[in-house]
Amino acid sequence: MAITKKQESMLDDYNLYGFHSGGGCMHFAYDTDIDELQWLINDVDESEEPSQQYPTNKDQWCMFGLYYDYIDSKLGAKVKKELFYSSSLPNWHFYDGGFYFCDTLENGVPKMKEVTKSINNLLKEKF
Repeated sequence: MAITKKQESMLDDYNLYGFHSGGGCMHFAYDTDIDELQWLINDVDESEEPSQQYPTNKDQWCMFGLYYDYIDSKLGAKVKKELFYSSSLPNWHFYDGGFYFCDTLENGVPKMKEVTKSINNLLKEKF
């Protein structure tokens, strides 16, 4: 899928990058300081299912997902605990090995970055 100039601009505006996870699935993405732990962002449809394409505007309702089952199990457990006790995300959801919340792209990116700071601090702690 070709990315539009508007989508390229949104990537730059929010300090994100485009990521292809395979099978034609395209996401906006944002890295944490933990190898292989990144946020994937997609707009959601009417049934609140994520699309497999890039968001197209800043006011779209999006899913911000973080799948932490890839990382070391002790660190993954700390990430889950950190996310679970985060007070800045009133609409968070956990599933087996991951976490997500929904918001507009414009409102969700600052929340995602705030949670990422907490996650990045976990690397400084012994576990």
